[in-house]
Amino acid sequence: MDEEEQNRYVAQLKEEFDSCDTTGTGYLDKEELTALCHKLSLDAHLPLLLDTLLGPQHYARVNFEEFKEGFVAVLSRSLDFSTSEEESSYLNPGKVSSFKRCCPIEAPCFVCGVYQFLLFSVQVLNCQMYLFQSLKSDEDTGSNKDSIQHSFEAQGQLKRWKPDSLGSPTQTTGPCQEVTDGQVKAVWEELGVGSGGSLDRQELSLVCDHIGLKNLQSEELDALFKKLDKDQDGKVSLTEFQKGLFRHGDLPEPTAASTPLRASTQRTFSQALEERVGRSTSPSLLSATVGQRLLTRLDDGSGCTSPERVVTLWNDEGIRNSRDILQTLDFSLEERLSLAELILALDNELLVSGNGIHQAALISYKDEIQFLQVLANQACQERDKAKVDLEMADRRNLQLVREIDDRHATIESLNESKIKDLEQDFRDKLTALRSETDQENEVLLQQMERERTKLREEVEHLKAQEATLQEEANNENSRLEEEICALKGKLLESESTISKLKKDLDHVLQDKYGGLDPSSAGLLSQEERLSGIIKQYELQCRELQDRNDELSSELEVLRCQGSGKRSRRSRDSFSTHTWSSRRALTTESDSDDPEMKRVTSPQINVLHNFVFIVLAALGSLESLAPTVSIETELAMEQLKDQVQDLKIQLETKVNFYERNIELMKQNMEVERKEIAQGYKMEISELEEQKILAEERLEQLRQTVERLEGELRVKGEGMAWGSEQERRAQREQAELEQNYAREISNIVHRLTSEKDQLEAELKLKMDQEVLLVRARLDEVNSENSALKERLAVLHQDVMRLEEEVSKKRRKLEETEREYTTIRDEVERLHKENCKCREEVLELSTRNLQLSNENAELNCHLRSDQGAVQRLTESLAQASQEQEQAALSIKQLQETSSQLENEKLRLQVSKQEEKEHLERELKVLKQLTEMESALSNLTLKNQSLQQDKDSLLREAEERNKKIETLQERISGLETQTSQLHSQLYSMSKEKEDHVQEMSAHRKLLNESQEKVLELEASMRELCKEKEQLQEILRIQQQTAVSAQQEELRTVRTHNQELLEKVSQERELDLQKVKHECLTLKNKNAELETAKHRAEEQALRANTDLSLSQAQHVREVQQLREQVGTGNREQLAHMHAQLTEQQSRTQQLAEQLRTQGQQASTQLSLQQEQYEKVMENMQERMEEVEAKLKSVRLMLQEKVNQLKEQLAKNAKSDLLLKDLYVENSQLMKALQVTEQRQKSAEKKSFLLEEKVAALNKLLRKIAPASLSA
Repeated sequence: MDEEEQNRYVAQLKEEFDSCDTTGTGYLDKEELTALCHKLSLDAHLPLLLDTLLGPQHYARVNFEEFKEGFVAVLSRSLDFSTSEEESSYLNPGKVSSFKRCCPIEAPCFVCGVYQFLLFSVQVLNCQMYLFQSLKSDEDTGSNKDSIQHSFEAQGQLKRWKPDSLGSPTQTTGPCQEVTDGQVKAVWEELGVGSGGSLDRQELSLVCDHIGLKNLQSEELDALFKKLDKDQDGKVSLTEFQKGLFRHGDLPEPTAASTPLRASTQRTFSQALEERVGRSTSPSLLSATVGQRLLTRLDDGSGCTSPERVVTLWNDEGIRNSRDILQTLDFSLEERLSLAELILALDNELLVSGNGIHQAALISYKDEIQFLQVLANQACQERDKAKVDLEMADRRNLQLVREIDDRHATIESLNESKIKDLEQDFRDKLTALRSETDQENEVLLQQMERERTKLREEVEHLKAQEATLQEEANNENSRLEEEICALKGKLLESESTISKLKKDLDHVLQDKYGGLDPSSAGLLSQEERLSGIIKQYELQCRELQDRNDELSSELEVLRCQGSGKRSRRSRDSFSTHTWSSRRALTTESDSDDPEMKRVTSPQINVLHNFVFIVLAALGSLESLAPTVSIETELAMEQLKDQVQDLKIQLETKVNFYERNIELMKQNMEVERKEIAQGYKMEISELEEQKILAEERLEQLRQTVERLEGELRVKGEGMAWGSEQERRAQREQAELEQNYAREISNIVHRLTSEKDQLEAELKLKMDQEVLLVRARLDEVNSENSALKERLAVLHQDVMRLEEEVSKKRRKLEETEREYTTIRDEVERLHKENCKCREEVLELSTRNLQLSNENAELNCHLRSDQGAVQRLTESLAQASQEQEQAALSIKQLQETSSQLENEKLRLQVSKQEEKEHLERELKVLKQLTEMESALSNLTLKNQSLQQDKDSLLREAEERNKKIETLQERISGLETQTSQLHSQLYSMSKEKEDHVQEMSAHRKLLNESQEKVLELEASMRELCKEKEQLQEILRIQQQTAVSAQQEELRTVRTHNQELLEKVSQERELDLQKVKHECLTLKNKNAELETAKHRAEEQALRANTDLSLSQAQHVREVQQLREQVGTGNREQLAHMHAQLTEQQSRTQQLAEQLRTQGQQASTQLSLQQEQYEKVMENMQERMEEVEAKLKSVRLMLQEKVNQLKEQLAKNAKSDLLLKDLYVENSQLMKALQVTEQRQKSAEKKSFLLEEKVAALNKLLRKIAPASLSA
């Protein structure tokens, strides 16, 4: 059949198919197929067609290619392709006309052509099967791997069309139905799968692709995996694989899809060998296989032609007796000539002739011509299919381009809408943040004004206290001056009394010892002893007096310092109170000692300080309570986003101050212990001194008694008068009484004063040292905390500036990357346009090649030698078509890559926008932090200035106090001990009474305020619990939202990774497949080249043999004829020369054809190498793009890890908040316990004050009587 007629029949069949396609999708369902069969008058074949094309599926659909192939397969059952002469008669015009007459009127006029097309397609199928089996037989002699692979491919392709639907009389089973375990293992080792003796789903897909099942979908592969996995362990073992694929029936049949499945029949090696043997022996086989393939240019479509055309053809070729030849073959010159009968007659005549060499040469030429015709037909079919594939690829490319444009338009619209929404949200958030910042600034200004007012009030209070202190100092100075004047008078009186006493002693001694000899040794020794004892007593009295003066001076200094620092003590922290309470407990434990009972005024001062501290704390809480509630309400309403940060800062500050307080307490306890130990050592030393003084007193008494005894003895020995003795005894008794009384009074007074002064000094020194140290520690801690805070804030500012600079750099880099990506997109778009232009050029070139193929077909019909050239050109055209298909695939890949890159760019744009929004938020927070820092720095500067001014005032006051103390110490050295002690005791008593009444009032007020504090603390605890619940809810919602975002991002990343891996695997598989096909085609071309060379050699050998045979025949004829007719010899000689010239021409043509074939092969090889280089370059580009995608994914993974780390940090902060809340609750409990202990201590102090009052009442009359 001519190619134009075949295309015409296919076009008509396509028109009928499209007319039945009501939906316009290119697919027909069951009802539309039945309508098409009715149009084609194929009612008898309708069930078989429906079963073949649609199968058991009710809703299956079929396209035109599947319908065409199934149509050919079904109708081939109704035809009987035999090798007898009935086949040629079946193709006679009469038969066809009879078939046309049998068809109804409604049948289309091209049914006969359809049947001719059917015959042609079946012949092509037989030729393809023959080629397949011949190649199989050649390749079976090769390696074992190739045999295994072909066996797998054969088995995988068995089920493309059902064998029973083809109507083949024999169900063929190839030699590779039973495959050994070694072969399967060899295939697994070649693919690098099945290392553990089993396959998973991906490895099974690789094996299926390798053995020929390349178009299996994911559902079909899942079904195959489930069927092979008998033990349901998720893997396919070697036995399961071999039993499922090679020993238990056929593989699952692919479902109806849009891609056509071609009919592939198989035949055994024995049948192929039998056909080849029969082809070389029987003439009927020659006629059947060759058929109408001679003189086809004379066929008008009916299988017949006029004899005149045959005669003119033969005459043009040099045959002059053409009419005689037709008549000898029993053909009439008046009727139409059947070409099939003519070919059979010519074959019979050639075979009947007695020359066996001619017959062999003719049969071999015909066999080769038949083989080349089959190859040509196959090449034509492949060309047509390539055309159809190109058209389909163009349509798909256009459809993909349209879809890409639509998707880009939708994505751009979505992006614009999202950008607008984000801008609107950003503006709303900006307005909200601005309003919040304004409100915060107002709140901060209010707080600053309140703090300024408080500081001003404190300064005024300090000024008032300073004025009162100055007045008190003036009053005390005046009082001390008066006391000094009184003490001077008393000193003068005491000096006068002392002089009188000395005079009396002199008179007494003169009276007693005046009559004695002053030169006597006893008197001198006694006088010396008495003078030494008196000197010792005077020295001891002076030492005690100096010690008493020093203690009194220290006591006055401490009194002045205590009166000046009462206002400062009222502002001290609660730590001094705790230490004083502990000190009170220690004094309580030592209250049994009579020396510690006099310590009343320091304890009352400590209690007074405690009351002032409680009052100050109450005032601060009362002033801060409304502000705190307002701040919490504002934070709940307006600053929900910053509540967490503020809470964290508050809790950290509270923890920091609590830790500082604990450290201060520890340090104070250590210092208290050290000071207590020092004072205990001093007390023990003083007690030792007291014991020594008592021992000395006892020694003095003993000496006095001894002297009295000696005087008595001497008085008796010297026999004084009774009157003198009595007078001396009286005076001596009076002196002794006065002396003992004075000594006892002095000792008692000194001991009491010493103890009292020591106790007061200890307490006052402890209190002052502790207060000074606590104040210094607080100031140092505040300074260090402020310095650390400033350092931290400076570090934060520097870090934030660095982050801002880094983010700006990142923004610049992203902008650069965006510009580069945009340039790449434009470049890829240009490359896509170039590729489209190349595709159009390839299509035009394909059309040119098709025209060239048509011309070559005409040359083939005219000349037998041009067949080889046609095959080579067709092979080149097929290679170019394959290159075009490869370029189309590459274009598809590039388009898919462009889509992926555009999607990636869009994702990166969205991420950049989100990143910019985050950075804007961070910058806003930075600006807020900077404003807060500036406010804090200003506040810190103001506080520092206030602190400096306070320190200056304190230093000035200390200087004034030091000057006053120096004056007072100078005055106090002149005062006497007795009068000052009495006056101080009376004054202290009055003060104690007043302070007791004041302390009771303050205690009552403090108890009331403590109750109020407890109520306020409960309210604050409730508010804190509510805030904590709200914070927990917000944190839970935020954490859940973050977790959901993380999950979505993770799933998106996993999907992207899977898509990238799948696309990469598909690209690699495609490239590998294309390389294999190119290698196979190259091998086929090389085999064809070798065959052509062998054919040329055979032709040369045949020509040489024919020339030698002609020479022999000529010699035989010359010998036989001898002296025959010279004219006949000349005629024969002319014929021989003509034949020789023709053979030489044929040889030259064969040589030229061989050279052309070699040049074409070299060109094709160069093109193949170029294509391989292009493929390698494309693969490198794909790998580079995949690496970039991997880097992008790695960056996303790193960002997610950073987000996870931030979330972990936030979780840790939340845990720290919970821990700090628990610590605060514990601290509240501790404060409640301390409050209770303070109440107990206040009660104990009241009892002690009462006991001290009683002691004072008892001590006052004793001192007055003394």
